[in-house]
Amino acid sequence: MKYFRKNAMLSIFLVLIIFALVLSGCGAKNTGTNTNTNNQQQAQQPQKVELVMGHPFSAQHPISQQILIPLAKELEEKSGGRIKLTIHAGGSVTSPATIREDVANGVIDIGWTLQGYTPGKYPITDVIELPFMYDSTPQAAYVLWNLYLQSPDFQKEYGDVKILGLWVTDPGELLTKNQVKKPEDLSGMRIRFSGPAIESMIKKFGGTPVGMSMPEVYDALQRGVIDGVANGPSVIKSYKLNEVIKYATKGLNSFYSAQVIFMNKKKWESLSPEDQKLIESLTGEVIYKKATQLYADAYDEGLKLAKDSKIEINEITPEQREVWKEKTKDIVKEWLDKVNQKGIPGQQILDLVEKLKKEYNEKNK
Repeated sequence: MKYFRKNAMLSIFLVLIIFALVLSGCGAKNTGTNTNTNNQQQAQQPQKVELVMGHPFSAQHPISQQILIPLAKELEEKSGGRIKLTIHAGGSVTSPATIREDVANGVIDIGWTLQGYTPGKYPITDVIELPFMYDSTPQAAYVLWNLYLQSPDFQKEYGDVKILGLWVTDPGELLTKNQVKKPEDLSGMRIRFSGPAIESMIKKFGGTPVGMSMPEVYDALQRGVIDGVANGPSVIKSYKLNEVIKYATKGLNSFYSAQVIFMNKKKWESLSPEDQKLIESLTGEVIYKKATQLYADAYDEGLKLAKDSKIEINEITPEQREVWKEKTKDIVKEWLDKVNQKGIPGQQILDLVEKLKKEYNEKNK
């Protein structure tokens, strides 16, 4: 009896051990399944996106206040809080001279700049600055945006970045401490410029061009480092130049300056198709149209502030403008020779510019 009882107990003990092992195996299998499920769920959840943007302009600049800050809010709202765009103004994380490289190399994700700050970097874009070529901000902006859409050579100029916006400033006038009514009045005057074609234009007028970024201009005028600026009147309000200038022209309409927002390519490619689609829906043509209207309005606002500040405004008649224009007639050829030497089909670009100008004029009769 003892023998049978002993064997029975041993059998029961073995059965319990086997049962425990089976349960343990099932538990391990279930745990693995749960882990895999959790990992899949995490992979399926949309990822948070942190974007860092830098630019050299004032945080109070109209582009910052009316385009960039609203863009950051829209991205956050429409992504359910996943996409956060942090904007650093005033050159705190980049500089006018390095912003293209900073974006291309991933130091920052997005940058906004004026291409003229880096002479030689954008030879095709310089066609927008050629003096007396365009009639209005909307026309010049239309040409620039459609050059980007239609010209492979233009696209190559921005090949290491993703373009999020392209537009132009308001018409270039002369904002000075001394009165300017005719080109000869600029003789000996030090005038701030923002691009190679404008530099050449000031020389043709008899002035001395001085390169610097807009945030430096107020102090430079105040301290007498420069005598004036060749800029659209929008900068009067943006940079409080009504406090440091005494004269302005109206109707000279001598040039336009291009501006751009671009993004690091690797950062762009790391985004999901859905996030790319969201960003594209809020940038590109949307920004081009908003910025164009903003600068068109800012021209009048700047001159109004100048008038209210008792700044003397010299209105240039169409006949007088032709005298100024005649002084710069060689600059287009100079640009053409320069780009041709770089292997860029300059005449082809000029022909497309003329085609786009006519196209714009036809659409806006």
